[in-house]
Amino acid sequence: MEIDKTLPHHLLEGTIGVPIIEIVSNNFEETPGYEGSVNTYQEIVFQIKEEEPDIYTIGILYALSLMSFTYAAPRGYSAEYFIPDEQWALGYFIQGLEFKSNRLCFTSDYVSGRLMKTDISFESGGKVTLTTRNRGKGAERWLTHLQGKKHIKPVN
Repeated sequence: MEIDKTLPHHLLEGTIGVPIIEIVSNNFEETPGYEGSVNTYQEIVFQIKEEEPDIYTIGILYALSLMSFTYAAPRGYSAEYFIPDEQWALGYFIQGLEFKSNRLCFTSDYVSGRLMKTDISFESGGKVTLTTRNRGKGAERWLTHLQGKKHIKPVN
């Protein structure tokens, strides 16, 4: 059986820039970490404001998981397992999927030596909760990309 390698591109094409997103809450916390480091926790809840938001379920989960992987870096001992040219694969995405408490969820910890520490849950009706640990405020940029906007603006 031939696997359609363009499927991830179709998921992105049908997702990026389409949904109108309304941020419901954005909670960011920093706590002291090991030997002077800082641990971060961010939870962003947003609502997809579309007539049929559930059609975006897989696309939203895939796009956010791809961005989490793309912007992830090795941390600590994970550098030993880091594969520099590794690309986000549909298999990685599927391994992280789970249906729990009436939500489709994606969870990741480390993938190919990259610290992802990302959880995404999609509730029927288009409510999405995006949680990251030790990723700073990077998830805010992912939502900008998800909406098809550029996060860098020209300096006048």
